[in-house]
Amino acid sequence: MSNRPFAQLQAAAIDGRTRTVFYRQTQLEKLHKSLVSNASEIVDAIVADAGLSRTEAQIEYSLALTAVRERFAELEPKKELENEYAIARGEDAGSLRLGYGTVYIKASADHTHFYSAIAPLSAAIAAGNCVVLQVCEKFETMTRSSTDYDAD
Repeated sequence: MSNRPFAQLQAAAIDGRTRTVFYRQTQLEKLHKSLVSNASEIVDAIVADAGLSRTEAQIEYSLALTAVRERFAELEPKKELENEYAIARGEDAGSLRLGYGTVYIKASADHTHFYSAIAPLSAAIAAGNCVVLQVCEKFETMTRSSTDYDAD
């Protein structure tokens, strides 16, 4: 396995490109659009891999989509820009929050696998982190269906 993706991840964490609120909004929007455009395939994959009924799979999918939408809604560009430039104005930036850098997420293999991957992924993106997401091999159909998201 090549280390190139990890080198790119490390470079992104170092240069701070994931910290800007507009970048985070763009990434969450891309994730949401990818999930919406692949909805049928994702629900089918949840049914196939998790053994859920179609209704249960649609609920899990809907909850994951809601998590992404909520993280997007929490971002406040104007407020974040004011906090970011507080020091330049000679003010205290005590409320400025930055992401950790690189976050590792291991999705649950026990239940709600899809939701347990998407909910923390969207939270980590919203916080301005680079993310490594590990999914269980048991859910290979679901993984193939939901990895069309092309993050920058």
